[in-house]
Amino acid sequence: MSSPPDLDRATAVHAHEVEHVYGGGRDAVTALGPLSLDVPQGSFLVIVGASGCGKSTLLRLIAGFEQPTSGTVRTGDDRPVPGRGAGIVFQQPRLFPWKSVGGNIELALRYAGVPREERARQIPELLRRVGLHDVAHRRIWQISGGQQQRVAIARALAGDNPLLLLDEPFAALDALTRERLQEDLRRVSAETGRTSVFVTHSVEEAVFLGSRVVVLTRRPGRIALDLDIPLPRTGLEPDELRALPEYAALRATVSQAVRTAAALTGE
Repeated sequence: MSSPPDLDRATAVHAHEVEHVYGGGRDAVTALGPLSLDVPQGSFLVIVGASGCGKSTLLRLIAGFEQPTSGTVRTGDDRPVPGRGAGIVFQQPRLFPWKSVGGNIELALRYAGVPREERARQIPELLRRVGLHDVAHRRIWQISGGQQQRVAIARALAGDNPLLLLDEPFAALDALTRERLQEDLRRVSAETGRTSVFVTHSVEEAVFLGSRVVVLTRRPGRIALDLDIPLPRTGLEPDELRALPEYAALRATVSQAVRTAAALTGE
Protein backbone atom coordinates (compact mmCIF):
# COMPACT_ATOMS: atom_id res chain seq x y z
CA MET A 1 0.00 0.00 0.00
CA SER A 2 1.61 3.24 -1.09
CA SER A 3 0.71 6.91 -0.82
CA PRO A 4 1.60 9.20 -3.75
CA PRO A 5 3.57 12.36 -3.00
CA ASP A 6 1.50 15.45 -2.13
CA LEU A 7 2.23 17.65 -5.12
CA ASP A 8 0.70 20.70 -3.43
CA ARG A 9 3.29 20.72 -0.64
CA ALA A 10 7.00 21.44 -0.91
CA THR A 11 9.32 18.49 -0.30
CA ALA A 12 11.41 18.55 2.88
CA VAL A 13 13.30 15.31 2.16
CA HIS A 14 13.87 13.67 -1.20
CA ALA A 15 15.54 10.27 -1.57
CA HIS A 16 15.85 8.76 -5.04
CA GLU A 17 17.07 5.22 -5.75
CA VAL A 18 19.19 5.32 -2.61
CA GLU A 19 21.39 2.34 -1.84
CA HIS A 20 23.93 2.07 0.96
CA VAL A 21 26.65 -0.56 1.25
CA TYR A 22 29.00 -1.10 4.18
CA GLY A 23 32.41 -2.65 3.53
CA GLY A 24 33.77 -3.89 0.23
CA GLY A 25 34.53 -7.03 -1.74
CA ARG A 26 33.45 -10.22 -0.03
CA ASP A 27 32.72 -8.29 3.15
CA ALA A 28 30.29 -5.89 1.47
CA VAL A 29 26.87 -5.69 3.11
CA THR A 30 24.01 -3.86 1.44
CA ALA A 31 22.15 -2.27 4.34
CA LEU A 32 19.55 -0.29 2.44
CA GLY A 33 17.74 -0.02 -0.86
CA PRO A 34 17.32 0.75 -3.57
CA LEU A 35 14.75 3.02 -1.97
CA SER A 36 12.93 6.17 -3.09
CA LEU A 37 10.99 8.41 -0.72
CA ASP A 38 9.63 11.97 -0.60
CA VAL A 39 8.66 13.64 2.68
CA PRO A 40 6.40 16.72 2.30
CA GLN A 41 6.99 19.70 4.53
CA GLY A 42 5.06 19.63 7.79
CA SER A 43 4.55 15.87 7.84
CA PHE A 44 5.56 13.46 10.60
CA LEU A 45 7.07 10.36 8.99
CA VAL A 46 7.74 7.30 11.16
CA ILE A 47 10.04 4.57 9.84
CA VAL A 48 9.47 1.21 11.49
CA GLY A 49 10.87 -2.27 11.02
CA ALA A 50 12.87 -5.09 12.55
CA SER A 51 16.40 -4.66 13.89
CA GLY A 52 18.98 -4.35 11.13
CA CYS A 53 16.54 -3.32 8.41
CA GLY A 54 18.30 -0.01 7.69
CA LYS A 55 16.07 2.44 9.61
CA SER A 56 18.91 4.22 11.35
CA THR A 57 21.06 4.07 8.22
CA LEU A 58 18.36 5.96 6.32
CA LEU A 59 18.17 8.56 9.11
CA ARG A 60 21.96 9.04 9.04
CA LEU A 61 21.81 9.59 5.29
CA ILE A 62 19.10 12.23 5.74
CA ALA A 63 21.19 13.87 8.48
CA GLY A 64 24.27 13.92 6.24
CA PHE A 65 26.36 11.79 8.62
CA GLU A 66 26.91 9.35 5.76
CA GLN A 67 26.68 9.57 1.98
CA PRO A 68 24.70 6.99 -0.05
CA THR A 69 26.68 4.47 -2.07
CA SER A 70 24.36 5.26 -4.97
CA GLY A 71 21.33 7.46 -5.51
CA THR A 72 20.64 10.92 -4.13
CA VAL A 73 19.41 12.39 -0.85
CA ARG A 74 18.29 16.01 -0.57
CA THR A 75 16.87 18.05 2.29
CA GLY A 76 15.06 20.95 0.71
CA ASP A 77 17.12 21.75 -2.37
CA ASP A 78 20.49 20.83 -0.94
CA ARG A 79 22.63 17.85 -0.05
CA PRO A 80 22.34 17.33 3.73
CA VAL A 81 25.19 18.66 5.86
CA PRO A 82 25.61 17.47 9.47
CA GLY A 83 24.51 20.09 11.98
CA ARG A 84 22.81 22.30 9.40
CA GLY A 85 19.10 22.43 8.67
CA ALA A 86 18.11 19.58 11.00
CA GLY A 87 17.79 19.08 14.74
CA ILE A 88 18.71 15.54 15.79
CA VAL A 89 17.69 13.49 18.83
CA PHE A 90 19.52 10.21 19.47
CA GLN A 91 18.70 7.17 21.60
CA GLN A 92 20.80 8.72 24.38
CA PRO A 93 20.44 12.44 25.21
CA ARG A 94 24.13 13.27 24.54
CA LEU A 95 23.97 16.44 26.60
CA PHE A 96 27.00 18.31 27.98
CA PRO A 97 27.11 17.28 31.66
CA TRP A 98 29.30 20.24 32.71
CA LYS A 99 26.64 22.68 31.51
CA SER A 100 23.26 23.43 33.02
CA VAL A 101 20.00 22.52 31.29
CA GLY A 102 19.70 26.09 30.07
CA GLY A 103 23.36 26.11 29.06
CA ASN A 104 22.86 23.11 26.77
CA ILE A 105 20.01 24.85 24.99
CA GLU A 106 21.84 28.20 24.92
CA LEU A 107 24.75 26.53 23.12
CA ALA A 108 22.44 25.16 20.44
CA LEU A 109 20.84 28.58 19.99
CA ARG A 110 24.25 30.24 19.74
CA TYR A 111 25.37 27.69 17.15
CA ALA A 112 22.20 28.50 15.20
CA GLY A 113 23.15 32.19 15.15
CA VAL A 114 20.45 33.42 17.53
CA PRO A 115 21.42 36.75 19.18
CA ARG A 116 22.23 36.65 22.91
CA GLU A 117 19.18 38.65 24.00
CA GLU A 118 16.90 36.38 21.98
CA ARG A 119 18.52 33.25 23.41
CA ALA A 120 17.54 34.29 26.94
CA ARG A 121 13.92 34.62 25.82
CA GLN A 122 13.83 31.35 23.86
CA ILE A 123 15.31 29.04 26.51
CA PRO A 124 12.28 29.00 28.86
CA GLU A 125 9.92 28.83 25.88
CA LEU A 126 11.70 25.78 24.45
CA LEU A 127 11.64 24.08 27.86
CA ARG A 128 7.94 24.85 28.22
CA ARG A 129 7.23 23.21 24.87
CA VAL A 130 8.64 19.91 26.12
CA GLY A 131 6.89 20.09 29.48
CA LEU A 132 9.80 21.29 31.63
CA HIS A 133 9.54 24.16 34.10
CA ASP A 134 12.03 25.70 36.54
CA VAL A 135 14.90 23.39 35.56
CA ALA A 136 17.06 25.70 33.41
CA HIS A 137 19.50 26.23 36.31
CA ARG A 138 19.94 22.53 37.11
CA ARG A 139 22.88 20.38 36.05
CA ILE A 140 22.23 17.47 33.74
CA TRP A 141 23.03 14.91 36.44
CA GLN A 142 20.37 16.48 38.69
CA ILE A 143 17.45 15.56 36.39
CA SER A 144 15.94 12.19 35.44
CA GLY A 145 16.57 10.26 32.23
CA GLY A 146 13.16 11.24 30.89
CA GLN A 147 13.83 14.90 31.65
CA GLN A 148 17.21 14.65 29.95
CA GLN A 149 15.55 13.36 26.79
CA ARG A 150 13.08 16.25 26.96
CA VAL A 151 16.06 18.62 27.10
CA ALA A 152 17.55 16.86 24.06
CA ILE A 153 14.29 17.45 22.15
CA ALA A 154 14.21 21.11 23.24
CA ARG A 155 17.80 21.48 22.06
CA ALA A 156 16.92 19.95 18.68
CA LEU A 157 14.06 22.44 18.32
CA ALA A 158 16.41 25.38 18.93
CA GLY A 159 17.13 27.71 16.04
CA ASP A 160 14.05 26.94 13.96
CA ASN A 161 15.62 24.10 11.99
CA PRO A 162 13.03 23.05 9.40
CA LEU A 163 13.64 19.34 10.00
CA LEU A 164 13.63 17.20 13.15
CA LEU A 165 15.27 13.74 13.04
CA LEU A 166 14.73 11.28 15.92
CA ASP A 167 16.48 7.92 16.20
CA GLU A 168 14.54 5.79 18.72
CA PRO A 169 14.76 8.56 21.33
CA PHE A 170 12.46 6.86 23.85
CA ALA A 171 13.79 3.30 23.57
CA ALA A 172 15.71 3.33 26.87
CA LEU A 173 12.90 4.86 28.95
CA ASP A 174 10.33 3.14 31.15
CA ALA A 175 6.87 2.61 29.67
CA LEU A 176 5.13 5.45 31.52
CA THR A 177 7.82 8.04 30.74
CA ARG A 178 7.91 6.88 27.14
CA GLU A 179 4.15 7.32 26.77
CA ARG A 180 4.25 10.81 28.28
CA LEU A 181 7.08 11.86 25.98
CA GLN A 182 5.21 10.49 22.95
CA GLU A 183 2.24 12.65 23.93
CA ASP A 184 4.45 15.72 24.39
CA LEU A 185 6.22 15.17 21.07
CA ARG A 186 2.92 14.78 19.23
CA ARG A 187 1.71 18.05 20.77
CA VAL A 188 4.96 19.87 19.92
CA SER A 189 4.73 18.59 16.34
CA ALA A 190 1.23 20.00 16.00
CA GLU A 191 2.29 23.33 17.54
CA THR A 192 5.39 23.87 15.41
CA GLY A 193 4.39 22.19 12.14
CA ARG A 194 8.00 21.10 11.80
CA THR A 195 8.79 18.21 9.44
CA SER A 196 9.84 15.17 11.48
CA VAL A 197 11.37 11.79 10.64
CA PHE A 198 11.22 9.33 13.54
CA VAL A 199 12.73 5.83 13.73
CA THR A 200 11.25 3.15 15.99
CA HIS A 201 10.71 -0.58 16.50
CA SER A 202 7.30 0.05 18.06
CA VAL A 203 4.12 -0.23 16.00
CA GLU A 204 2.12 1.50 18.75
CA GLU A 205 4.55 4.42 18.79
CA ALA A 206 4.54 4.64 14.98
CA VAL A 207 0.76 4.87 14.66
CA PHE A 208 0.39 7.27 17.60
CA LEU A 209 3.04 9.72 16.42
CA GLY A 210 3.01 9.54 12.66
CA SER A 211 0.99 11.27 9.99
CA ARG A 212 2.57 8.62 7.76
CA VAL A 213 4.26 5.28 8.47
CA VAL A 214 6.82 3.51 6.29
CA VAL A 215 7.66 -0.13 7.04
CA LEU A 216 11.00 -1.50 5.81
CA THR A 217 11.83 -5.08 4.84
CA ARG A 218 14.74 -7.02 6.29
CA ARG A 219 18.18 -6.06 5.02
CA PRO A 220 18.62 -4.61 2.54
CA GLY A 221 15.80 -2.35 3.66
CA ARG A 222 13.22 -1.47 1.07
CA ILE A 223 9.73 -0.08 1.46
CA ALA A 224 7.19 -2.80 2.28
CA LEU A 225 4.37 -0.42 3.28
CA ASP A 226 3.85 3.33 2.87
CA LEU A 227 0.70 4.28 4.76
CA ASP A 228 -0.95 7.62 5.53
CA ILE A 229 -2.30 7.88 9.10
CA PRO A 230 -5.48 9.97 8.73
CA LEU A 231 -6.01 10.55 12.45
CA PRO A 232 -6.66 13.99 14.00
CA ARG A 233 -3.43 15.76 15.01
CA THR A 234 -5.29 18.09 17.41
CA GLY A 235 -8.59 18.19 19.27
CA LEU A 236 -8.44 14.80 21.02
CA GLU A 237 -6.84 13.72 24.26
CA PRO A 238 -4.26 10.92 23.84
CA ASP A 239 -6.52 8.31 25.46
CA GLU A 240 -9.40 9.35 23.21
CA LEU A 241 -7.18 8.98 20.15
CA ARG A 242 -5.99 5.52 21.19
CA ALA A 243 -9.62 4.44 21.77
CA LEU A 244 -10.70 5.22 18.20
CA PRO A 245 -11.67 2.18 16.06
CA GLU A 246 -9.63 3.72 13.24
CA TYR A 247 -6.57 3.75 15.49
CA ALA A 248 -6.92 0.05 16.25
CA ALA A 249 -7.38 -0.75 12.56
CA LEU A 250 -4.29 1.22 11.53
CA ARG A 251 -2.25 -0.39 14.29
CA ALA A 252 -3.32 -3.84 13.09
CA THR A 253 -2.40 -2.98 9.49
CA VAL A 254 1.07 -1.75 10.43
CA SER A 255 1.64 -4.66 12.81
CA GLN A 256 0.83 -7.18 10.11
CA ALA A 257 3.09 -5.37 7.65
CA VAL A 258 5.99 -5.38 10.13
CA ARG A 259 5.61 -9.12 10.76
CA THR A 260 5.43 -9.86 7.04
CA ALA A 261 8.33 -7.54 6.20
CA ALA A 262 10.51 -9.16 8.88
CA ALA A 263 10.31 -12.39 6.87
CA LEU A 264 11.24 -10.67 3.62
CA THR A 265 14.53 -9.46 2.24
CA GLY A 266 14.66 -6.52 -0.08
CA GLU A 267 16.14 -8.70 -2.83
